[in-house]
Amino acid sequence: MAFIALVYGYIQVKIEGVQRNIVLGLLMGSGAILSMLDPSELIPGVIVDSRSTIVTLSGFFGGPITAGITWAMTAAYRYHLGGVGMPAGQLAICGAVVLGLVGHYLVRRAGRSVRTSDVAMLAIASPFLTLSMLTLPRELAVVVIETTAAPLALVTLLGTAVLGLFILHEVRRVEAETEVRRLAFVDELSGLANRRAFYIHLNKTWARWERYRNPMSIILIDIDYFKSINDRFGHATGDEVIRLLARLMAEAARTADIPARIGGEEFVILLPNTSSRAALSAAERIRAMAEQQVIEIEGDVIHFTISLGVSADIESHKSVQDCLSSADQALYEAKRSGRNRAILATPKVTTVEPAMTVSGPVELIAKA
Repeated sequence: MAFIALVYGYIQVKIEGVQRNIVLGLLMGSGAILSMLDPSELIPGVIVDSRSTIVTLSGFFGGPITAGITWAMTAAYRYHLGGVGMPAGQLAICGAVVLGLVGHYLVRRAGRSVRTSDVAMLAIASPFLTLSMLTLPRELAVVVIETTAAPLALVTLLGTAVLGLFILHEVRRVEAETEVRRLAFVDELSGLANRRAFYIHLNKTWARWERYRNPMSIILIDIDYFKSINDRFGHATGDEVIRLLARLMAEAARTADIPARIGGEEFVILLPNTSSRAALSAAERIRAMAEQQVIEIEGDVIHFTISLGVSADIESHKSVQDCLSSADQALYEAKRSGRNRAILATPKVTTVEPAMTVSGPVELIAKA
């Protein structure tokens, strides 16, 4: 049982999505079959083992896909074994699936993760699976119930509790490790990638540019007059502005884009496989979205704007730092020119010239 719990935890870490549920089903089904390879035979044709415990927990922790696979494997092998107790065994397996899934959906309906008390309630309910013995021929049922019903119920209860707690321990361990990793790469206030995560993605994207010549662009974003917002309305309001902008950035970003918060009111978006002109259009969309937002807090109506700087075409940069500096220079020019605008840096050594026409105050600047 401990081995099943350890492998369960490993699968939780290494595999995601439906594939995880399938592999967990195969694990639990294999565990149930292994338990039937060395059962206790009460009387000829009537065997008991820990399969009902494993099947119950497969549905409880894994959900319907895991439970379905476990049920199919376990029921097929019990049918293969045959014997006078086969119908009772099949009924117990089906009952275990139902019990586990009922527990699973009750926890989900409560909108929380599994607790120790949930495992305890499941264990308390599990002895009812031994009622499947009533489907044995009458003479056999009387003998089995009189001699082994109480020990079987106790073993089922303890087995469900012990294995359930083992698995719960692994689930919590995996969740804790996942949260630690998430916090290492996610900005807690905004929910976006943090500075560390952004630079990891930036260096990887730059390496792909150097090898495959896939374009990339960077948009630097700064909330206009953010200090004044904090001073006038308080830091709680400033935090709400940060969260709102983060949501706008996440909504506007494509799957491959990396929106991140890299400072107090400083944000950035890494856009792989994107030219600077396409990035400029994306920056203007975000600027326009931010300009339209309204925050109402304690009767105060708050508007905010942002300034954005877009890096010049990547071909003009010798290093990833040059690319960042290009976007930073464009951002500086956006703030110097009056804020609430998106500006694209250009590699030309010329004075500021009019931008291509888009739906907002966008400009092109020269790279110093």
